[in-house]
Amino acid sequence: MKIRLIALIIIGFLFILGERYYFGSSAHDRKFTNIELAEGHGFKIAPEHLTAVQTDSLEAIQANASKIEIVGSGYTGYDFYMWHKPTEKGELYIKAFELTTNERLSSEELTERTMHSIVEFSSKYQMYKGQSVIYEGTFEKYYPARFELWFKSSENGTEQKLTEKTYLIDGWDR
Repeated sequence: MKIRLIALIIIGFLFILGERYYFGSSAHDRKFTNIELAEGHGFKIAPEHLTAVQTDSLEAIQANASKIEIVGSGYTGYDFYMWHKPTEKGELYIKAFELTTNERLSSEELTERTMHSIVEFSSKYQMYKGQSVIYEGTFEKYYPARFELWFKSSENGTEQKLTEKTYLIDGWDR
């Protein structure tokens, strides 16, 4: 009887292990690997990293409108550069969506990790930075995502989308 129990435990363990290797990390992540993109779709992959000179150039941008730039990968995480003209108190943050299904990506983590409290005003666009991973998907399996820059007013609590940008991204394997 003990031998059967041990055999069942071993078989169960091998089944779980085999399923993980065969199917990947989860069914949720698998749906991000089968997205068909039209020929000449025009999406670009976010640059994986920047040199010091490129970072300095990015930080020196004098924006004349709300803007987002994204650098990174599913493996290292993504750096978010956001430009906003702070004219009222509130919160500035990023939301991301898978483009073909409009499914929200890493909703709580991304918003939390990119959020900035706006308490000082300026007549010029200011740059803000954030960093986060996108948990949906798997390394080097790219899918289209839309990143949106949002502002939530402290005065009345209304959310306003300021701008958006699309990229091909990959997720973070857990």
